[in-house]
Amino acid sequence: MSDFTVVFFGNGPVAAHSLELLLSWQKVEMVVTKTKPTHHKEPAPVEMVAKNHNLPLLFASNKQQLNEVILKSKPKAKLGLVIDYGVIIDQQAIDYFKLGIVNSHFSLLPEWRGADPISYAILSGQEFSGVSLMTINEGLDTGPLIASQKLKVRDQTNPTLTSELIELSNSLLQTNLPKYYNGHIKLVEQDTTNKIVTYSKMLKKNDGLIDCRKPATVIEREVRAFKGWPASRLVTSELELTICSASVSSIKANEGELVVNAKQLYLGCGHDTSLQINRLKPTGKQEMDATSFINGYSRLI
Repeated sequence: MSDFTVVFFGNGPVAAHSLELLLSWQKVEMVVTKTKPTHHKEPAPVEMVAKNHNLPLLFASNKQQLNEVILKSKPKAKLGLVIDYGVIIDQQAIDYFKLGIVNSHFSLLPEWRGADPISYAILSGQEFSGVSLMTINEGLDTGPLIASQKLKVRDQTNPTLTSELIELSNSLLQTNLPKYYNGHIKLVEQDTTNKIVTYSKMLKKNDGLIDCRKPATVIEREVRAFKGWPASRLVTSELELTICSASVSSIKANEGELVVNAKQLYLGCGHDTSLQINRLKPTGKQEMDATSFINGYSRLI
């Protein structure tokens, strides 16, 4: 266990999983998360982890609330740690901590700054993603780097790549956070001269609508990147399908057409390409394999 404490800022499932791993080796003075929406009856993921470990829990959903919470609670920790928080942290909050606030960002900065770097790493078809530890400033993921480590992007879906990056983040933090705290790391500015700065946006539900004019390679990446949210959805005149798993195929099919060949299901895509649909979910039904869908929905294909 480390000999110093941090204040943890986080909100989503990634933050909850990260906090659970963090607590196995790092002392946490208190946890700050967003206020739970009133229609949610169950505790939010981060809230549950904090309560399970009997940690002081504070709520702040915007930068003004965050500044008020910090000033009122007066944490003794010299360092903050933020993962998957979704709240802008201004200079007042950063300056409260003698050593600032460290962010674990799931990309190899300066690529994919912003809200959803994991989805964009898959969408881009790039060979590597990774984790960057940085000290935050008021810019959007522009702070100087403590450390970074890359991870091979293979054929992972968003959930599986996220899990791998959470584990990598924890390992990187365990190695480098104590070094940073004790002044043994020299910060390095992000390389924006030799590397292209790219940005990821928050995905919306309509981003998941499949455009069959795109080539199959692009749509296959979307299926993996959008798994969970917003989900890749194919809308026809007869039905709406969520495509859960797919692979690029050499079968000939007209653009936008669903084709059955040798008891397998294919979708015609742009540029004379096609996609084999392996698993899918009709609206209101359970996820199923292509064979089950063909047997039950043959009249609609």
